[in-house]
Amino acid sequence: QVRKRGNRRRRGQALVPVIIVMMVLTAFAVTLAVLTRREVRAGAAEVRNAQMYYIARGAIQYAASQLDSATSGGSTYPELSLPPDTDSNGWTRLGDGWYKIDIIDTASRANINLEKGPDLARLPGLSSDPAIAAAIMDWRDADDVPTEINGSVGAESEYYSALTPPYTPKNAPFDTVDEVLLVRGITPTLLYGRRDSTGAVVPLAETTASLSRQTAGTVAADTGTPLCELLTTCSRERNVDSDGNKRVNVKTAGVQQLVNDLGLPNNLAQRLIQSRGDGGQNLTSIAGLLDIQGFTRALMQQIGDKVTVTDDEYRNGVININTAPAEVLATIPSVDETIYNTIIEARQGGTVFSGLNDLFQLTALNRQQLQALVDNVCTKSSVYLVRLKVRVIGSNEVRGYQALVEVMPPTVADDGTTTAMPASIYQFREVGRNPGWASWTTGVFSSGGSIGI
Repeated sequence: QVRKRGNRRRRGQALVPVIIVMMVLTAFAVTLAVLTRREVRAGAAEVRNAQMYYIARGAIQYAASQLDSATSGGSTYPELSLPPDTDSNGWTRLGDGWYKIDIIDTASRANINLEKGPDLARLPGLSSDPAIAAAIMDWRDADDVPTEINGSVGAESEYYSALTPPYTPKNAPFDTVDEVLLVRGITPTLLYGRRDSTGAVVPLAETTASLSRQTAGTVAADTGTPLCELLTTCSRERNVDSDGNKRVNVKTAGVQQLVNDLGLPNNLAQRLIQSRGDGGQNLTSIAGLLDIQGFTRALMQQIGDKVTVTDDEYRNGVININTAPAEVLATIPSVDETIYNTIIEARQGGTVFSGLNDLFQLTALNRQQLQALVDNVCTKSSVYLVRLKVRVIGSNEVRGYQALVEVMPPTVADDGTTTAMPASIYQFREVGRNPGWASWTTGVFSSGGSIGI
């Protein structure tokens, strides 16, 4: 019996380390399972990230190719259609995922790198406080002297250096629209807007702006469109007619060029040269041709898109009258409500301006009003903002991406042959949800700058 009790005791003592080992192995197995699950999830997330990234890159490349073809290198206004395999909700299948695309003509927006302060001050949310527009000017200009607009003063390094934490104004052009948030007086609510439970943008009159880094107060009411949807950092038009031919500079062209390229009678070409003065000093706008005897509106409807007063390859910062909303048209210098409403009404009536010559069909506008328009507007563009929402199979996550696409003119060889150039893609990046793609609004042809897609 003593021997039996000793054996049972030894067996009981041997069971303890076995139990401990089992507990350790169990804990190790559980830990390994948790780590494995995390690794699997992380791996799946990486695969999903890669899928979304490459779907976005592919869609951007597709859009760039379509723009290249549809605009003939920036010569014409594009008419685009939705890609194949697009469902009724606008989602297009690509590989193991889907994307929803929006292509926006940047000339439908106010260029914050080129617009003058008083013109920017006409935008919703800025009209009641010109100091904000002045501060935008100060952020991008090279000096340290505050800008003044209608008695309101902007902000330079003295203001920003006193903030916590301090920083300095860029004194250089804006790279992105989001950068505007660093400017005194710009709040997240003013820039991105606020949405209600239905997703609709709440006008600023119905909300109080959240405080920015500059501790700004409330801002004025607007029409409900976030400021970010009215701004761009890059916009320009190739200085060519709708056929892609270089426009004729009427300030410097000789008689033979005016006759051959524009089809003017010899006597009318001679009259133009006599009227324009030395170096074309008397001719600062193509609308000024109407002051010369023989240059009627009917003639300008024929040649208005073929002429220019500059030899520059591009017209930077011009606003597209086919796509710009009223809020942006209102920022054109010397353009009042009568003028931009005439444009909006023409578009609503089905007018598509194929070239600057079509402006001269607007009989409701006088010569002075035409001059205000024609020097600052375009009917096509070279730069487009491409925005995407992307999702993949097996996930409810949606991500946003965007890039600027610039269509390039063809190169011309010495023998006269032309070679098409691929579009350039700039600033491709992922965009957060809020602020970010939650503030995106889908434009329409007549009021928002979104084209065909």
